[in-house]
Amino acid sequence: MTRFVRQTLIDPRLVPVVATPAHIRWRRTWFPTPAMGLLSLLLLALFIVFGWRFFQWAVVNAQWRGSSSDACPSDAGACWAFVVARWKPWLVGDYPSDQLWRAWTCFIAFALFWTWVVRRSHAASMQRVLLGFIALPVVFFLVLLGGIGPLPVVAPTRWGGLLLTLVVTLATFATALPVGLVLALGRRSRLPVVRWLCTAFVEGMRSVPLLAVLFIAATLLPMFLPTGWNIDLFTRALAAFALFNAAMAAEVFRGGLQTVGRGQLEAATTVGLSDFAALRLVVLPQAVTAVVPALVNIMIAVIKETTLLSVIGVNDLLGAVENGAKSPDWIGESNILTSGHVFLALAYLAVCYGLSRYSRRLEARR
Repeated sequence: MTRFVRQTLIDPRLVPVVATPAHIRWRRTWFPTPAMGLLSLLLLALFIVFGWRFFQWAVVNAQWRGSSSDACPSDAGACWAFVVARWKPWLVGDYPSDQLWRAWTCFIAFALFWTWVVRRSHAASMQRVLLGFIALPVVFFLVLLGGIGPLPVVAPTRWGGLLLTLVVTLATFATALPVGLVLALGRRSRLPVVRWLCTAFVEGMRSVPLLAVLFIAATLLPMFLPTGWNIDLFTRALAAFALFNAAMAAEVFRGGLQTVGRGQLEAATTVGLSDFAALRLVVLPQAVTAVVPALVNIMIAVIKETTLLSVIGVNDLLGAVENGAKSPDWIGESNILTSGHVFLALAYLAVCYGLSRYSRRLEARR
């Protein structure tokens, strides 16, 4: 009798889904009841009216060319000439023109990395993605700061715009994740002192607004530094971002750690694994995988929080827009700054919506 044993695993099959016609799904969504149908029609009418007015302002009556506020004499249409003329400060700030290839290299590297993250196979480990997010800002700092080999030093005070926003987001994410994981493990420690200190830090940081933390880092922290220490504003703001979001990440990791049953730890101890080996091989892989969608949400929050940097004088993307509207060439109608803010809102909407869709896809994989 011949027997055959399969050498490879069978690919998982998707759960059967009952196919519902599109028009039925549309009717159930928008017109489930007469009252909801009336509300849907009202919202649709408002969307058409305001959407048409925005289209007229943003496209029909918009000004597209010009190098000063003279190109936008009225507020009837958007002043996209302001956006086009100020592209360099909005992208890279005051980064030296002869060294711009370093900034473009970072943008291209991040685009390639994010393309790999989105298009990677379902079976690929998320640990490589998290390691990439931790290693990428280190490489960016080395390339942008310079001082290595033939690369001249470019101080972070000359960075700005989208480049600074990208670096702050990645650096915050890369530092907040390991610190948050350590804090989450500290809250589960058997040592009361460690547990109390980690709990006090997390709860205290979560109870204070981020803007207050930034003001403390910008104004009060230099008073407590030893004589001769001079930490620039960018580094202090980055540390404030990292500590604040580490407290948020600690709660996310703590929820992930609680998803791993105690029986698995007992089983790991039974087969001879030490506490550290059980944590590294059994607990952390499951906990980190469970909270990846929540970590993406933290990244979305960090991206939006970077707009607070302009309040303390760091020239992020929002600061670059507002400084451009205050420049002598573009002082004029308030519509100029409004156009910059609308462009900024659309850019943040595109980035954050893309990340939220990616987060939903990760949840669906689970």
